[in-house]
Amino acid sequence: MEKITTINSRDIFEGKTGKISNPPIIVADMLRTPENIGSLIRIAANIGIEKVVCIETDNMQMRESKIRRTACMAWDYVKLEHATPDNFSEFIPSDYQLVALETSSISESIFKASLPQKMALVVGNEIHGVRMELLSQCAQHINIPMSGPATSMNVSHATCVALFEWVRRFAI
Repeated sequence: MEKITTINSRDIFEGKTGKISNPPIIVADMLRTPENIGSLIRIAANIGIEKVVCIETDNMQMRESKIRRTACMAWDYVKLEHATPDNFSEFIPSDYQLVALETSSISESIFKASLPQKMALVVGNEIHGVRMELLSQCAQHINIPMSGPATSMNVSHATCVALFEWVRRFAI
């Protein structure tokens, strides 16, 4: 039997990945935890996403050092843009569709939904989710079906599931 060893992931993926044309954009709506923002940046770099837009108010003070610590080397590859509820749309290209990752009365399973190739994925606050005024601006609402007793996920974990479903459809 051949001995199994671990190898550096770069050895597997080097030369097999490329720049994704029209990568998704992550829109983080009023996240409270800098570690979650750092995780979103790291996920973005895993996929080839170029920017994360954080919608926040003036009184939200995120410690950049905590964001950077969680993002690790991804910090150098993904642009973090700060927006307000009034100007966030300026950071999204006009041909991109806002897609809310939220359980709502009109959300559909991400595994059955038709996702747009040019997608700005909107994820919400760790406690309250996506604000209602932003949900109403989204062209589509998607959810991740869960069959276990826990019916919610950490925002970065849910974002990861949604974005890798997008990658499966459009980038592989």
